[in-house]
Amino acid sequence: MRVPVLLLLAIAACGNTAPPVIEPVSIESTAVPFDARDAARLGEGRLRYAGGVVLRSSASWFGGLSALRCPDRCYAVGDVGIMLSFDRVEREGRLVGIENVRGGALLDRDGDPGDKASRDAESLVLSPGGAEALVGFERTNALWIVPLGQPEWRARQVYALPEMKDWPNNGGPETLVMLPGGVPLVIAEEAADGGDRPGIAIGALKRPDGTRANLAFRYRPPETFSPTDAALRDDAHLIILNRAFSPLTGVAMALVEVPLADIREGATVQGREIARLRPPVSIDNMEGIDIRREGDRTFLYLVSDDNFNAAQRTLLLKFELLPE
Repeated sequence: MRVPVLLLLAIAACGNTAPPVIEPVSIESTAVPFDARDAARLGEGRLRYAGGVVLRSSASWFGGLSALRCPDRCYAVGDVGIMLSFDRVEREGRLVGIENVRGGALLDRDGDPGDKASRDAESLVLSPGGAEALVGFERTNALWIVPLGQPEWRARQVYALPEMKDWPNNGGPETLVMLPGGVPLVIAEEAADGGDRPGIAIGALKRPDGTRANLAFRYRPPETFSPTDAALRDDAHLIILNRAFSPLTGVAMALVEVPLADIREGATVQGREIARLRPPVSIDNMEGIDIRREGDRTFLYLVSDDNFNAAQRTLLLKFELLPE
């Protein structure tokens, strides 16, 4: 059977692993408009475009970025077990590129970089203070603690939570966010029964004896969408990034705001959709989000997963979330 050219490119890319030692990476940044068909269009609804770039690199392992965290220096993880760190370049409040990029493989406790089947990194949070990362992996449905201040990104601890054991093989811990108080919250991309997505707030329940238990809930995304990441808007609200794909209409993304008070044991959380984007807006397979607050202004940073497909792009976008 003849294999399509784009699939061959994807297979070839996924066969290359990042270096085990963290190294500088050359990245080219090219500006993209909000809407290539309408230069005067500056946003949609409550989203005001604040610049964005398409990222390219000659490194064969670059791509597949699935999660993003930008407290100051940014971190991202990808589908073939990589992590990047970089600085944003902004001028007059607009994102125009990235610089000082470093990349490397996510190594297990024995220093093994593994392969796609065991290193499909899809989610990421940083510990308070930023000394460590918590990384979520599909296929193995595992969570790793990875120290950041080392010459390599090697797991210090690996967790396989019982609640995540039966999450779909290719639809596991896609969304990971740190709640106030240092509580990690994880949501599956898909559900085994095809319904509402299972979620866990790790250690959020306090037992009478003072020990902690995980809080289990469900998330209901907009119809045809799946959750891919989340970030705190403030101490009381979560914004969940959702993506969809149709052969007829292409990619789409939707942002859903969820009050943290709605996340309770056994609850089904739906939230309120606050934005939806489709082409000709410059989006792709959007999988990572982070939020920065500057005074009374809120900015969203989004990254896309190109699936190592020549027809897709790695986009890094910035939006201001306007008040209602």
